Amino acid sequence: MHIRKMYPLWLLLPVLLIYGSLYIFPTLSGFYYSVTDWNIYKESIQFVGIQQYKDLFAAGDLMNAMKHTVIYAVIVTIMQNGLGLGLALVLTSRIAGRNWFRTIFFLPCVLSTLIIGYVFSAIYQPEGILNEFLRFLGLDFMTTDWLGNADVALYSISAANIWQYSGFTMAIYIAGILMIPKELTEASIIDGSSYFKRVRHVIFPLLAPSFTINVILSLIGSLKVFDTVFALTSGGPGDATEVVNTYIFDQFSDGMYAYGTAANVCLFIVIAVISFAALSVLRKREVQL
Repeated sequence: MHIRKMYPLWLLLPVLLIYGSLYIFPTLSGFYYSVTDWNIYKESIQFVGIQQYKDLFAAGDLMNAMKHTVIYAVIVTIMQNGLGLGLALVLTSRIAGRNWFRTIFFLPCVLSTLIIGYVFSAIYQPEGILNEFLRFLGLDFMTTDWLGNADVALYSISAANIWQYSGFTMAIYIAGILMIPKELTEASIIDGSSYFKRVRHVIFPLLAPSFTINVILSLIGSLKVFDTVFALTSGGPGDATEVVNTYIFDQFSDGMYAYGTAANVCLFIVIAVISFAALSVLRKREVQL
């Protein structure tokens, strides 16, 4: 009997070892190295307490990168979920070729971010497709260097990320819509509800679990953004698109390992606090089917 009880634990052991060695141990090591003076210029590592954190907040560069990261996360989370929900509603209706459209809209999220970066770099060039299209429409006053203009560069990067991952958000919403019992929507039709009232009072409340998943995933993903920004601007022009992970990358590139690790710990704490707060709020409005 004792062996039978231990059997599931033995099956879990390899997974726990892998998880511990690849996630738990590096995470704890990161907290340790953030309170040292570890860098490429020193032969030995010394404990310095919270000095790295004091230097981070005194310099102000991290807070500037954090501001850009939060702005980026808010834009991407709102727009990605709005667009994904809109696509899901359209592609669960009786539209012809809806399965083909689902595939087309989902395809970008399986592409390499580096490829997406090259494509949008060409689109955003001063003589690129976007500006040529605006000139064709007679909107020359709207043309700009979309990645070289500090006022719009962060929004341009956000648009690229929204385009890439809205299809993934759409797929989760489609799954949620297909799980809604047909009896509920049919009853609202019999009661004479318009389509918009049906979406507002029947479909959207029952989509709360899918909404929670999508918001949390897009929020965490956008707060951790690195590859999209690095592929398009590397944090430029100047520091107009510098986000926390590109800032951390720069610190590690300069050999300031403890400093970069301290910045990474700050990002970890911010993501954890925001995610748990958002999760607790969103869970309250979920409707159990």
